[in-house]
Amino acid sequence: MDKLGKALARVVDAYSRQGVCEVCGGTLVFQGCGEYVCEQCGDLSYDDYGKVRRYVETHAGASVTDTAEATGVSQDAIREMIKERKIRIGY
Repeated sequence: MDKLGKALARVVDAYSRQGVCEVCGGTLVFQGCGEYVCEQCGDLSYDDYGKVRRYVETHAGASVTDTAEATGVSQDAIREMIKERKIRIGY
């Protein structure tokens, strides 16, 4: 695998993206903003970014610790999202 392929694999792994529906085993289709929908059953699921994004949208001013506890996403991953300017917390 070349350097670009490895970098892309890290990005995909960074947010725990998944391709298989946990409900029916169908294929998940990316909808944007960390949201996925199953082609077969229509179940919605979220990667780590999607979980954090949804939480901070509805809990303005939440801390990294609160967000991590509520979403199950590690504080390190949340801090990385902040560093990459993907989310803002505490505003």
